[in-house]
Amino acid sequence: MKRMLMDAKGDRDREDSIKNNQLIGIEFQDDIYTLLISNMILHRDGRTNIYWGDCFQEINDVKKRFKPTVGLLNPPYKTKASDTEEFEFILNNLSALEPGGTCIAIIPISCVIERTDTAINLKKRVLEEHTLEAVLSMPEELFHNSKVNTVTCAVILTAHKPHPKGKKTWFAYCRDDGFVKLKNRGRVDANHTWETIKEKWVTAYRNREIIDGFSLMREVTEREEWCAEAYFETDYSQFDVSAYNETVRNFILFSMKMLETHNESEEDDEK
Repeated sequence: MKRMLMDAKGDRDREDSIKNNQLIGIEFQDDIYTLLISNMILHRDGRTNIYWGDCFQEINDVKKRFKPTVGLLNPPYKTKASDTEEFEFILNNLSALEPGGTCIAIIPISCVIERTDTAINLKKRVLEEHTLEAVLSMPEELFHNSKVNTVTCAVILTAHKPHPKGKKTWFAYCRDDGFVKLKNRGRVDANHTWETIKEKWVTAYRNREIIDGFSLMREVTEREEWCAEAYFETDYSQFDVSAYNETVRNFILFSMKMLETHNESEEDDEK
């Protein structure tokens, strides 16, 4: 909203239109919904158009009333077998967008590299109905303060335009955003490098630039991995034992956290 209001350049009519007609959200949890609305009122943002309910049930009304062209989402991450798949939320969001609209979703990278029947079928539905423009591998500690430090990626899609045969998707390795972790502050741009990095990333995406070690173009199907690191050639001349050990250690810790979460979920189900 802040970005949209900046674009309005002080035009009060445009600002009112943005708040009243151009921002729509759907929140399922009542406590989060209450917190959200309270926060908006405190910041004098008004209530805009925030629905309290199930996005799978409310989406048709949103589509009919607002005809949205952009969808932004960070869907609930699946922690147990009965949870809704992340790509189901993405497909639902895409269904509300106007043809040619853009959907950007941050999801666990496992969603784009898994080769289970469920994952393959969901990716197939995406390509049959929409266009996979780009996938960006996000910083590993983007959600470091969550219960499970999930490694994520951002998927960018064009709505209601089936992925053309032969079309290549842009993949980028956006792991290093320059942010560092500081005690009691989380991840911050302490070295003031983000603006430069952001400009580089945005320019590379707009021009679909191919940059060694950062980005590439590749045609993919539902059976292939949708991430840059799957297609980079390994430069063994840069191999560092300490970095290797650190990676293995992080993987073990991640696996232990995932196992702990899985066990907790099973205990909750039993209760």
